[in-house]
Amino acid sequence: MSANLLSFARQSALKWAQPRTLSVTGKRYYKLSVGSIKKGQIVQLKDKAWKVLTRDHVSTGRGGAVVKMELQDILSNSKINERFKSSDTLEILNLADEPYQYLYTEGEQIHLLNLETFEEIEMKTSQCEGTVSMLEDSMPVSVFFLTTPEHGTQPCTFKLPSNYTYTVQSVIDRAGQAAKGTVYKTATLTNGARLQVPEFVNEGDKIVVDIDTMKYVKREL
Repeated sequence: MSANLLSFARQSALKWAQPRTLSVTGKRYYKLSVGSIKKGQIVQLKDKAWKVLTRDHVSTGRGGAVVKMELQDILSNSKINERFKSSDTLEILNLADEPYQYLYTEGEQIHLLNLETFEEIEMKTSQCEGTVSMLEDSMPVSVFFLTTPEHGTQPCTFKLPSNYTYTVQSVIDRAGQAAKGTVYKTATLTNGARLQVPEFVNEGDKIVVDIDTMKYVKREL
C-alpha cells in the first residue's frame, strides 16, 4: 500500500473512532419582551424551563400594563401563574424533537437509539410524556431536546406516538354493551396492557390503539 493510501486509511479510521455528539437543529436561546412572547413558547424562569400555556395582556388604570401567564414546568408538568411588567424580558429556550427508537427498559432507565447516528441515550421512565407501559420493541418515539444557557442542549422528555399498532395476545368474555348496541370485550395486548375492543376482535389480530386515551381505534387488515 502506498504512503498516501495508508495515510488516508489511518485518517478515515480515526474519524470514525471519534465519539459523535448529539446534533439538534434550531435556534439557540435569546431574550424577548414578555409582550412579544406567544403561547407555546418555552421560557426560562426560576432556573427552570416552562411552557407558556396562556398569556393575557392587561392594562391598568394608571396607564401601565401587566402580562399574566400560566406556565407549565417542562419536566414536572406542575403549573404556576405569574405576572410581569410589560417591560420585563424572559429567556426563550429552544425545544426541538428528534426521532428515536425504543430498545429496552432496565429498571428505571429507558434505552433509546437514534437511527441516523446510531447514538444510544438513556432516559428515566419519569421523563416519558404519557403511558410508559405502552412501549414496545422497536417503537418509534420523539425525544425532546432542551437548549438552555447553563447546560447547552440535552434530552429532557420523550413521547410515544399518538396511535400505534399492537398484537392482541388474548381476549376474554364480553365486558358490556354500549347504548347503540356495540358489544365489547377485554383484550390483553402482547405488552400486557388491557383495553376494551369490539366483539369481532380475536386473539392474534393487530389493532390500532390511541395511546393517549387507551382506546381501540380500528383493526388492521
